[in-house]
Amino acid sequence: MESGYGRYKKVKQDVRFKILKITSKDIMEYDINMLGKPYYIEPRNLVYLFLDIQQDYGIKIAEEYLKNQQFATINGIASIIMRNLDKLH
Repeated sequence: MESGYGRYKKVKQDVRFKILKITSKDIMEYDINMLGKPYYIEPRNLVYLFLDIQQDYGIKIAEEYLKNQQFATINGIASIIMRNLDKLH
C-alpha cells in the first residue's frame, strides 16, 4: 500500500502534467500563484484544470477553494484533491 506522502507526490506530479497539457507551461515552483508572475496562467485554463481534475479523480471541489485562491498553486490543488479523496475512503 502506498504511503500518504507517496500518493501526495503522485498527485502533485499529475497536477503539474495536467497544467503542462492545458497551458504548455511547465511549472516547477509548487507554491507560486500560477495566475501571477512568472507564469500568468489564464483564468479560463484554471477552469479547464478544475473540470479535468473533478472528472479524473471523481471528486467535487468546493467553491471556497477557488475564492481563497488555494486552487492557484500546485501544492494547494494537490491538497484539495487529497482532502477530497480522503472523504471518499
